[in-house]
Amino acid sequence: MSSGRPADFPTGGTLDRHPLTDVLRSLYAARVTGQMIITRLGEERTLWFDRGQLASAASNREAQEVGALLRTFGLADESILFAAFERALTEPGRGLAKALRETGAVQPFVADACVRALAEKILFDTFRWTSGAFTVSELETLPVLPVRFDQTNGSLILEALRRLPADSPRPGRRIEAKSRPTLTPDLTFRYQVVTMLREEFDILGRVDGVRTAAEVATDVSLLERLLAIGIIETRAVPTVGGEVEADPPSAHGLNVEIVGAPPASRSAELLEKQISTIWNTYRRVDWANFYDILGIVAGAPPEEIQRAVNERARQFHPDNAVRPALQEARDALEILFRKVRDAARALRSEETRTSYDRSLAQAGQTVSVGPTGANPEMQREIARKNYVRARQLVEQEDYFPAMEMIRQSIEFDSTRPEYWIMLSRIQRKNPRWVRQGTETLRRAVLKMPESVDLWYELSEMCVLERNEPERVKALKEILKIDPSNRRAQQALAEIAAMKPGRSR
Repeated sequence: MSSGRPADFPTGGTLDRHPLTDVLRSLYAARVTGQMIITRLGEERTLWFDRGQLASAASNREAQEVGALLRTFGLADESILFAAFERALTEPGRGLAKALRETGAVQPFVADACVRALAEKILFDTFRWTSGAFTVSELETLPVLPVRFDQTNGSLILEALRRLPADSPRPGRRIEAKSRPTLTPDLTFRYQVVTMLREEFDILGRVDGVRTAAEVATDVSLLERLLAIGIIETRAVPTVGGEVEADPPSAHGLNVEIVGAPPASRSAELLEKQISTIWNTYRRVDWANFYDILGIVAGAPPEEIQRAVNERARQFHPDNAVRPALQEARDALEILFRKVRDAARALRSEETRTSYDRSLAQAGQTVSVGPTGANPEMQREIARKNYVRARQLVEQEDYFPAMEMIRQSIEFDSTRPEYWIMLSRIQRKNPRWVRQGTETLRRAVLKMPESVDLWYELSEMCVLERNEPERVKALKEILKIDPSNRRAQQALAEIAAMKPGRSR
């Protein structure tokens, strides 16, 4: 689970006290991976979540549901269906599609389509439940699910609320006509990826924190849908004075798409740019400061910082992984979005920004003395202090300033193996920079060929690169310097034992 996650999401209760929309919103904000089991009138339904996203749904009565569907269209023999249902009951939510395929009841593509349609039907129908008990359990990983939803929470919840009968009780909070809806300041909810109807999008475009709900929408239930997914909140009084956000994003500046709308012009170009920004930022995320994450200079004015926060939150939101071109970036998006939220908190006011800038200055504080014409003793002392401070920063996992400081240590005193080793180990923290870490050590052994520690560190880096010839060479160099070195002897023996034709 992500660090800093809210710990107060509901782990159990009843739907009359905790409406389903509120529970889903809490689990989404907490990025919970697990399951929610809801029981009512003898039926048990299970909703699965993957980092807060709805993943699938099942019911202990799903066999009857699919059976009715297949019988209606005459797609399966009655006796074969019965056998499949018996087998499926032993594994609700996961065994039905498998049982239908294995018994030959229906064609595989029919079974898969039915189970997918059923999972959506169960989820959407659950929004009609205004009573029932539920429990939420966290899991390390989800079980193998026969089908996964391919839409985000916001899109699924909106669709469920649209399908409710007109006379059905609406789950979640009500909106008073005199209240004033505004975009939520919570970046997680504001920039979620949502597919909306045109009427919903148009209403969202009128939300400004000044107009009342009655002025924004003649049908307040449409606003309540937006409230249910968390993209808006309400206030009792107008947004005024210092509470006004500088250059607030319009509906077009959010991650909202309109059902059936053609792609926007330059959409392919913008997507390509977004992908490039994501990966280029992720490659240096371990040592990038908040200004680097936001793509701005340290002296940027507050309005520019706010715009950068909004734009990066939109680009880096984890919901973007639902798009085929960004599915492989899911982990990167989670990390980058967390960094954007941290940046927004650190730079949100003059006081917090000054504190953050001071921490950057302290982390990178060095005396500006060049190597030429400077006092060598002073340079060595600066290098030593930088090294001590860099070790502290590494322990705090603050790698960017640590790397800058240790680089200056090497510039001022390149004769200390421990400086080179630390730089290499910091570079190794980013899997994409392993080769740079190895190159650092190659340069070091050229300067200090008698250092056993450098040669051994280089041999360990070669393990990561699977470069056995260079590793063997480094270990042999150690034995030239110190023939009795046990670490090198043992490593070479292990390599020899792994060669073909030798017993392990």
